[in-house]
Amino acid sequence: MFAELQDVKLYYEEEGTGEPVILIAGIGANHRFWKGMVPLLKGYRVITLDNRGVGETEYKGGVEIDIMADDVIHLMDYLHIFKAHIVGWSMGSQISQSLAIRYPERLQSLTLVSSYQFRPHRSAYFMYLMTKAAAEGKCTMDEVNILLNSFCFPESAFAAYAKKGAVMPIPRRPEDPKEVYKQMISMDNFDTTEKTKDIKAPSLVIHGAMDIMVEPIKGRAIGNSIPNCRYIEIPGEGHTIAAEVYIDYLREHLKENRMSLRGGE
Repeated sequence: MFAELQDVKLYYEEEGTGEPVILIAGIGANHRFWKGMVPLLKGYRVITLDNRGVGETEYKGGVEIDIMADDVIHLMDYLHIFKAHIVGWSMGSQISQSLAIRYPERLQSLTLVSSYQFRPHRSAYFMYLMTKAAAEGKCTMDEVNILLNSFCFPESAFAAYAKKGAVMPIPRRPEDPKEVYKQMISMDNFDTTEKTKDIKAPSLVIHGAMDIMVEPIKGRAIGNSIPNCRYIEIPGEGHTIAAEVYIDYLREHLKENRMSLRGGE
């Protein structure tokens, strides 16, 4: 479905009924990133979307973290949702932080997965150069996605594919490299180091203990900075964590902060 919003024709999908949960994906990932999560959130109105630069969303203007956060607010207004549970992964966690800092009254709860206050310098180094090269036609998005897989998944994931005589898959329909590069720049220009201490929403931070894209120290830093935040570090997991691995933590967080308990609208 499309929502005709300010400067953007935003593609979104929703499933189920109940309190709204909005899932926000990371760089180069569209709403399908959450295909494993949506069925696990029965009892909720689950909304996924394509950020600017990916999927079927069309837009005018720039690609910035705060602008993409504004898109989420405009989508909530379009859907007549005043408050929602916000869940963001990687770049989506930056968008989620922007929402929590700039629109605190619109969040019922906040969940940040594989998160950070600013882009780690090592991953920013290789991701900037690779996405720039793809945008300039010097390499393909397939090659970018192969490198991203290498940094997003732990050794055990590759070993499991090797045992089956297969290799880690990459997207069959890669996103436009020029658009992914714009998302990359937006991430590098965003820093909440001095702001996460002001987040008021009940918060959960989940991080993989084997994450080499964003080392766990970055997840701990953001978890420690948010008042009364619960931090969960999952052994053996990398940057991309399968939904079933942390769904119990997420459902518990949503239940503890449901609107009937907190007087949400």
